Amino acid sequence: MWNIGERQHLTAADRMWMGISLFWSFGCANALLAVMTHGGAIVLQEEMEPGAALALIERERCSVYYGTPNIALALSEHPDRARRDLSSLRTGAAIGPPPAMQMVMDLGVREICNVYGLTETYGNCSVTDAHDPPDVRRTTVGFPLPGMEIRVVDRQTRRPLPAGEVGEVLVRGYLTPGYYKDADKNAAAFDPEGFLVTGDLGAIGDDGRLRFRGRIKEMVKTGGINVAPLEVEDVLLSHPDVEQAYVVGLPDPRKEEILAAVVVLHDGRKTAPETLRAFCKASLAAFKVPQEFRVMRRDELPVTATGKVQKFRLAEMLARDRDAASG
Repeated sequence: MWNIGERQHLTAADRMWMGISLFWSFGCANALLAVMTHGGAIVLQEEMEPGAALALIERERCSVYYGTPNIALALSEHPDRARRDLSSLRTGAAIGPPPAMQMVMDLGVREICNVYGLTETYGNCSVTDAHDPPDVRRTTVGFPLPGMEIRVVDRQTRRPLPAGEVGEVLVRGYLTPGYYKDADKNAAAFDPEGFLVTGDLGAIGDDGRLRFRGRIKEMVKTGGINVAPLEVEDVLLSHPDVEQAYVVGLPDPRKEEILAAVVVLHDGRKTAPETLRAFCKASLAAFKVPQEFRVMRRDELPVTATGKVQKFRLAEMLARDRDAASG
C-alpha cells in the first residue's frame, strides 16, 4: 500500500475524498492505507450522493480521488458541477477503459492513476505513475508494484508470451496464502512456481507496462473463434454518442454463441442500432461485429454493490427477452 501511494506521489499534505465503499478492498486495503502511510488526511462521506460529494470535495480541498467510472459520471453530470471548484483534485486511482479514465481527468483529476489487481493481490498489483503521460495512464495499468511479478502466458502451454501478445495474466509476490480449507481451489488457482492464475487477459508492451484485455470467462466463442468483448466495447465507446458499452455472448444453435451489445447513450443522443453496427463494421472483422444491439438507460443496468455492471445478468436479461419475443 505504501508503494501504491508512492505511484500517486502522495504526501502528508494530501486529502483523499473516499468515494467508494469501505467494505471493498479498493477502499479498505488500497485507498485508506496508501494515504495513511504517507500521513495524509481521509475525508469520508456516509453515502454516495453526488451533490454532497461535490460540496465536500470543494470545502475540504480534497486532492486525491478514489472512484469508479460511474461515480465520475455522476459527479460530472450533476447540476452543481459547474459552480463547484474542484481545482484541488490532483491524483488518485480509478479503473476502466480509456474513455472512463479520460472522464476522470476531465473532472479535474489530472494525474489519476490506472490500476490492475484482484482481491487475492491485496487490491492492486500494477499501477501507473501519476507523472506518466496521460495516454499511458489512459491505456495501460503501468508496471508491477515492487515485490510483484507479472507474466503473460499462453493459456494451453503456460509458455511466457513475447511483448504485445495477449494471454493469461499470472501474478506472484504479495498474494493471499490460499483459499481457506479449499485444496481443490488452491490447486487450480496457483501454478507450480507459485503464480496466481488470475483468469484475466492482458499483454505486456515493449515498454514493460501491462495492458488489461478483459476476463477469460467473458470471452465469447462464436463460430469456433474466440472474441474478447473488451475489444468490441472499446470500438463502441469511441462513438461520440455512446456513454457505456457492454458486450456479452448469447446462446446460438449454429454458432454456439453470438455477440450482443448493450449500450447507454449520452443524454439527449439518439443513435439507431443499425448505425452502431455500421460503425463497428468499419473497425472490426465481420465475426467481431455484434449481431444484436440493445440501447438501455443507465438505471436499467444490473450492478453490484460496488457499482460494477454484472455482465452475466445482462446476458440473462437479453436471452430472456429474446426467448419471450420468439415464443
